[in-house]
Parts: sequence; C-alpha cells; structure tokens
Amino acid sequence: MNKQQGEQNLGSIATRILYEDDEVRIWDQEMPSGHHLGPHHHEHDYAIVCVEGDKVEADSLPGNNTGHDGHMEVEVARGNVFWVKKGGVEEAFNKSDKRFRAILVEMKQDG
Repeated sequence: MNKQQGEQNLGSIATRILYEDDEVRIWDQEMPSGHHLGPHHHEHDYAIVCVEGDKVEADSLPGNNTGHDGHMEVEVARGNVFWVKKGGVEEAFNKSDKRFRAILVEMKQDG
C-alpha cells in the first residue's frame, strides 16, 4: 500500500511498542471489552501471542493483500500463537465480555 491509497490515515497495529531493533518490533496489544482498533496496515509478517481473552474479530478493508477477505472471528486462549503474513489492511474488534491482550512480534526483515 502506498500513501496515495490512504496509508497516511491508518493507525498503529497495537497499543504500544515494547521493544524495537533493526530486525523485530514487539508490541503490547490491549483491547478492553467493546474496544475497536481502527484501520491499520501490517507492513511485516508477525506473530500474535495470546495472553488473555476469548475472542477477537477483524474486518478486511480495501488494500488488504492477505487472501483473507471479509469478516474473521478468532477464538483465543492464553498461549495460542498465530502467524500472519504481511499485507493485511483491517480493523479489529473485541465484542466479547473479556479483555483481549496479546504480544505482537513483527519481523522487520524478510527471512
């Protein structure tokens, strides 16, 4: 996605950066019950390590390049790990009664 496609209007992929170097960026992701994480673009492959929660949902947006179009609901449990390829343009929701929390590890260099 380039700036002409609206990248300047996209937000962060998670709540805050915990660590970053030339190879990885590690994020803390907290989504209270009822939280909506606005449109964002995943520029790198990344792993999601679930810490707490029971479900998170996401809707693909124009520019998404992952092959997962439409609405997704993911059941989560502490310790579950999901690998996600770069190119996602989406927004996420926590419609459950529980807080969702995860650690995201972005791989900044292709390996």
